[in-house]
Amino acid sequence: MPLSLLHRLDPLRRVRCPYCFARFAAYQMHIQCDNYACKADYTRMVDDPILSRALNGARAGGSLRGPWWVDPPTDKRRGLRRYLDWFLLPGPLTCPACTRPTDHRLCPACHAHLPDSAITLPSGHIAIFGLQSVGKTTFITVLIHELDHTIGPREGFVLEPLGDEVRERYEREYHELTYGGGGFGIGEDGLAGSFRRSHSPTQAIEMNRAVLRPLIYRLTRRLGRRRRRTLLSFFDMAGEDWEMNLDQLRGEAKYLGLARGLLFLVDPLRLRPVGLDPRIRLTEREAHVPPADYLNDARKLATFFPASPVKTPLAIVLNKLDRWGHLLEEGTLLHRMARSVPAGPPDPGLDAAIDAEVRAALRRWGAGGFLEHVEVNFPDHRFFACSSLGDAAQEREDAPQPLPTPLLVDRPALWLLSRQGIVPRTK
Repeated sequence: MPLSLLHRLDPLRRVRCPYCFARFAAYQMHIQCDNYACKADYTRMVDDPILSRALNGARAGGSLRGPWWVDPPTDKRRGLRRYLDWFLLPGPLTCPACTRPTDHRLCPACHAHLPDSAITLPSGHIAIFGLQSVGKTTFITVLIHELDHTIGPREGFVLEPLGDEVRERYEREYHELTYGGGGFGIGEDGLAGSFRRSHSPTQAIEMNRAVLRPLIYRLTRRLGRRRRRTLLSFFDMAGEDWEMNLDQLRGEAKYLGLARGLLFLVDPLRLRPVGLDPRIRLTEREAHVPPADYLNDARKLATFFPASPVKTPLAIVLNKLDRWGHLLEEGTLLHRMARSVPAGPPDPGLDAAIDAEVRAALRRWGAGGFLEHVEVNFPDHRFFACSSLGDAAQEREDAPQPLPTPLLVDRPALWLLSRQGIVPRTK
């Protein structure tokens, strides 16, 4: 769909790619042929070193090929017009292979397709990171499902995937595992299809560079008769990269240092005082993972930013509340909520109360250094507790398991969205 004349009259408008987060002027975008004949005919394709570098890394040999593309100022067929793009953004260009006009715009840094909304709308994003096996992928799956089906309608906004690729990827790689496949009818007894399965560990960047591509959604919020639209990207970081490939992560995962919202997912079961408590029953996988050093993780996070204190809001989320909540004193809020799903919208004071109880629990578990480091280096932060699975969590990870009954997964996300001005701030 061609850009409107209003947006073409602003070629110096700064655009941020929602995939690689490169910033550039609108007139610097590349244009590619989107005709099916060119996309299906290998003989018409040309080398695409930019896409090859984005998908395979700078050291990968060879170059991917794709439909004809061009940097408009370098297209000599346009004559003197190509020197005036910073006055008026170019319209459709003619593909030399199929002779059809095309207005399919690409990011000049990674050659990801930029639909109109990526060019015209402001963007926010949440980078979700943490150790291996903390449940990041399950958290993202349940969070997006809840924002789409429950939280969005309650808060007055709609979440839509940015294109078919995002929708299909979420369904295939996230939703089908956590919520079961759709291969059975409503009245059929397809138990194997209605139970969830555990996610495989997210692959490291060296194994699969697709992990650098986020899930991007268009968030539309009602403001009386008006509508406000924003792009929202969710990044799922491999725990292996965070623990063992930090140098590569700094070089490749630009989204972490450029994040507008950070979500640090913490597993309290990896703290020795919690994991060794006789009231806790660890799964086989949990029993063999090394203890966590969250103070060291906070130090590593600070190295992704050029200055301290870091201004980016940070939500620190203690996951698996259903597993450890009963360790807290009776009468505390988290002890009471550990096995319950709220019937209605949370009380406005809930986040502050949870923040205080989580801080007290971490101090009791010997994480005072972590708390102090976060206080000094990330002053805009808040602690949360949640359970992505709720009481559906099972001890046997290899068996079919009930569908999630999430608890408080929306609270950290809504807080981060409010810090970015995407949803109203709560008192």
